Amino acid sequence: MRFLMVTVCLGLICISSLGQGITSPAGVMTVKQGVWESGIRVMLDGYVYRPAAAAQLCDACPQARDYFLAAKRKRVWSFGLANLGIIQSTTGAIQLENANAIGAFNALVGGVLITIGAERDKAARYEVKSAVEAYNRCQFLE
Repeated sequence: MRFLMVTVCLGLICISSLGQGITSPAGVMTVKQGVWESGIRVMLDGYVYRPAAAAQLCDACPQARDYFLAAKRKRVWSFGLANLGIIQSTTGAIQLENANAIGAFNALVGGVLITIGAERDKAARYEVKSAVEAYNRCQFLE
């Protein structure tokens, strides 16, 4: 049974990494995909860019630049909110021994902040996807 589980796990790892070396045609921007990728980086001509750097590439397409800048802002805020939520939850867990109500409230606030941060990160990934679509439309309509 253990041999079967190891074989299945190794097979899944090999299958999931098969398409990662495939590049897109020249001039086509794509969202970087992979097992450990979050969907926030883009690839253009074999180079990987984060939203701020990708926005600098979009001189001819202001709509794509606006999407990339919005993704950058949302990503920064989501990172800050998630870290603040982790700190608040940890503080709440520490305070549970001495002041139950205050500790529970701090843990609740921390959980809400982490949730808001995760939603903003999801919105940032959507903005990146929209920016890539807008960039490719601009490149092929010119």
